[in-house]
Amino acid sequence: MQTTKTPTKTTYSRKTFCVEEANRALPFVTRVVSDIVDLHEQIVLCRRTMERIEMGLHGGDQRVYEAEYRTSMTRLRDLVHELDLVGVDLLDFERGLISFPTLHDGREAALSWHLGEQEVAYWHEPEGGMDSRVPIASLRP
Repeated sequence: MQTTKTPTKTTYSRKTFCVEEANRALPFVTRVVSDIVDLHEQIVLCRRTMERIEMGLHGGDQRVYEAEYRTSMTRLRDLVHELDLVGVDLLDFERGLISFPTLHDGREAALSWHLGEQEVAYWHEPEGGMDSRVPIASLRP
């Protein structure tokens, strides 16, 4: 008697990247992340100014800063959405830390890159971040 096995397929809800695919995406990702880091800094400064106005420590017009804040937040959401469309995750707005979903030995993992690096050269477990990055070269025989 022969038993037939129904093939099982693991379905990943997101695109996964190999190192080469992640590196090919870097020119676009770098531009978007650079804009995000700059815009995030502007938003933080705007928010601080708004707080100083509320405390009476700054003579600016609150409405002007609120409008700037709303506009900047909308633009930030749009930029993060662009990264979502590529399939990458923004982990840190200040450093521009990105993870590219990947598979390692059949398990979910993440390729790691941050603004200023020339290529994707690190990976980490899905829950990890900047402090848990491991060089990709250490995985190769």
